[in-house]
Amino acid sequence: MKVFAVASIMGTAMAAIPFPTDKGGEWQFVEVEGTKCMNGKQTGVWLRNSKSGNKNFAMYLNGGGACWNAITCATAASDPKGGSPGSNGVFALRTDNPLNDYNWMAVPYCTGDVHAGDTVGTSGAAKGKHFNGIPNLKLMLGRAAATYTNAETLFVTGESAGGFGSVTTYATTRSFFPNARGVLMDDSGPIVDDNDLAVCLQEEWRQTWNLNKNLPKDCACSGDQGDMVDAWACGKKKWPKDSFSLISSVNDATISTFFSFGNNNCKAILPFGYNKLHAGLEDLAKKGTPVYMIPGSSHTHTSGGEFYSRVVAGQALYKWIAQLVDPNQSDPATVRPTAEDYWLEENPNITSLNVVV
Repeated sequence: MKVFAVASIMGTAMAAIPFPTDKGGEWQFVEVEGTKCMNGKQTGVWLRNSKSGNKNFAMYLNGGGACWNAITCATAASDPKGGSPGSNGVFALRTDNPLNDYNWMAVPYCTGDVHAGDTVGTSGAAKGKHFNGIPNLKLMLGRAAATYTNAETLFVTGESAGGFGSVTTYATTRSFFPNARGVLMDDSGPIVDDNDLAVCLQEEWRQTWNLNKNLPKDCACSGDQGDMVDAWACGKKKWPKDSFSLISSVNDATISTFFSFGNNNCKAILPFGYNKLHAGLEDLAKKGTPVYMIPGSSHTHTSGGEFYSRVVAGQALYKWIAQLVDPNQSDPATVRPTAEDYWLEENPNITSLNVVV
């Protein structure tokens, strides 16, 4: 059965129609036949090919909420096209960008399942919705693998819901590029341990989106009682030469709101009162995943100018990622805010505590 599954995935990639390879340095939207958003509409991908013939391939998963109850389903992103990723942050064409001139595939977010679902909702606000994240990705990645056949580095990233998706779909993504070195950069999608992310909330997601269907069967993350955090360790164990990382504010207000639905054993009426994120980041770092912790409560950090301007404990974010990407360097150490970092975050008009009076 395992041999058949691998053959099936590789067969899909071999049979897939390659993406266009023209318009180097320009974004273009390409519809992908067979994909579905929550509402059944077809979606596609935003492509930007290298101008210089760079062989590296990067995939970006867009964010935009999630759908598992009446409140969250009412606000989850559903646009099948989204918008062009632009030319800032990790997408910037500049020499100090560690991802400069990569071949990019940006995936719009319209499935409400952190890109990781594989079912049709059966009850409540989710009823009738197509949680088609993984089937969509398989179609997209099949075409990508048929296009970027000699990729040396596979860079996987996403923000918010896309950050969660970058981790939960990593095994699927990695299977389409078995010969590349993988690098994962999760921006503001913190999958943390059961002490800091309610087990009942993990189970709501697991059941609503049928997450276990595509999570690795030999990983505790595919069980029925929490342990989604184990996806980090399982990825590192299976691909020891790959690099994994998380970027997150220590008190990310958006994530804290979503995680608050797990309060009172998932019986919270309104999403308020979650305060365990910083502890969760520390726990993840102790288990070996490099975490770049940012003071404050802001959400997402890598698709705009902050990617270059953010400095914590003297470590520039873009240089931290450059070390992660470089196969000749060890993974960067976890970065924690200093007292000065916290003070400067609260006083953005001051550039340093070293004020001359």
